[in-house]
Amino acid sequence: MSPLINLPLDITISSYNLFFMIGIYIGIIIFYLEVKRKKWDIENLMFSMSGCFLGSIVGASLFNTILFGSNNTFEKITDINISGMSVLGGILGGFIGVEIFKKLVGHKESTGDAFAIAIPIGHAIGRIGCFLSGCCFGKVCDLPWGIHYPENSIPFLMHKHANSLPDTATLSLAVHPIPLYEITFNIILFIVLIKLRDYFKVNGALFRFYIFSYCLFRFFEEFLRADTGEGIFLGLKIIQINLLISITLIAYWFNKNEFRKT
Repeated sequence: MSPLINLPLDITISSYNLFFMIGIYIGIIIFYLEVKRKKWDIENLMFSMSGCFLGSIVGASLFNTILFGSNNTFEKITDINISGMSVLGGILGGFIGVEIFKKLVGHKESTGDAFAIAIPIGHAIGRIGCFLSGCCFGKVCDLPWGIHYPENSIPFLMHKHANSLPDTATLSLAVHPIPLYEITFNIILFIVLIKLRDYFKVNGALFRFYIFSYCLFRFFEEFLRADTGEGIFLGLKIIQINLLISITLIAYWFNKNEFRKT
């Protein structure tokens, strides 16, 4: 697996960036189709999609900086550099960006339900790039589906730095294939959301169901990830504590607005 794809004429493309952009493109198409199905104002909402894109870039960079530290956050934002960004920060930033752009065009209705359909499939495609580049890797495991990354990949360098590999090693230790877990989960979640998209009574509930589902999955997945820091309280990482807060708030919202709705 290589983070780079070599093409004719000495053209090299980052697999991470390539699949990230394909994921966004497919997500926009699905969003457009869902907006048409709901018979919403296409022009205003596609303008809001621009806010989602810009907000996700800013949010993903800032969230990554807050959690893990970075000295080039501003450069990443201004250059629209998508490497090493946080999915959770991207979702939050995208949501804020949409709300700002909706204010600009005067659209007052919730648009989150259309985004809820689009995000999982785009996320799944983007994780292919993560898988090929070696980011978002898991802890060492001895499971049959554990994967080895090549020399100079992030897992290999981490294991080498920890003196877990012999000098002659050309592969990392076997690790949990976290991106494959995410791809599988997001495809399943996409199918579930399609089935439930007309079930909820309150507008915006589908989007909250998506956020709740991903946060819950991500909370447990963090126990298997090796790239998001160590536990700081009761064995939980900073990101897991934030996920628990989000899960609790969304559960409270559902109890108040959806389950008690008559």
